[in-house]
Amino acid sequence: MKTILTIAAMTSLLSTQVAANSLRSLENLERERAALINTQLNSKLDLNQRQQKVQTIYRRLVDMERMVLRDDRVTANSSQLAQNAFNKYELTFLVHSSAEKKLPPMSHWMSELQLTSDAILATKAGYR
Repeated sequence: MKTILTIAAMTSLLSTQVAANSLRSLENLERERAALINTQLNSKLDLNQRQQKVQTIYRRLVDMERMVLRDDRVTANSSQLAQNAFNKYELTFLVHSSAEKKLPPMSHWMSELQLTSDAILATKAGYR
């Protein structure tokens, strides 16, 4: 009986670990996308530095987006993270969806979030 319980506990633990590992590629994609947006918005970088960093991140994002889209473990996963990623395809797979719309990724990201230049210029910095 102890052996059966031990096997059941190990199986449960391993299945949880497999589910967590299946989303690692999606989590890495999210981090890289955040790095792209952070680099685009970083005012401390000059134009050349920003372009070099952004080009490097674009190449990684293209590969990572392909990996996630082809990973059956992610598409079959029913976790909230996976569901949100595919429900918000335009934002999750930013480089591919921006290429489909023939827009630069940052312009595409801003249009998906309905951010306009006028709205950004009308904002005020402050504390809440």
